[in-house]
Amino acid sequence: MQHHNQMDLSKEDIFKLIVRHLSVFPLTSIGAIREVIGSSLKQRGLISGVTEHFSGSAAIYNRNITDEDIRLMNDCIYDLLNSQIIMPGNNGDYKDLPWIHVSDEEKLKHLFDQA
Repeated sequence: MQHHNQMDLSKEDIFKLIVRHLSVFPLTSIGAIREVIGSSLKQRGLISGVTEHFSGSAAIYNRNITDEDIRLMNDCIYDLLNSQIIMPGNNGDYKDLPWIHVSDEEKLKHLFDQA
């Protein structure tokens, strides 16, 4: 498992980003949420131009969202699904995941106020 440094996003950070996104876009997709998480990582300088030093040489690469970031994001999505704040699908054409919609605006508003 990859260790996160202090600039990486915690589950709480990711949860807050998702709640804020849902408060603006109550009909959305998991891909759109992933973009929000990626954008936050990019703003923190964690996605592009990462330099690591190995045995006296430097390697520069572009960091993508890690498996750990995705796992934390999925944990947050499942927490919101289990609490019935969001539900799969957003209309008759898109009834299943990866599409989601806010099903309990009051619970979401309460979470947003806490974020």
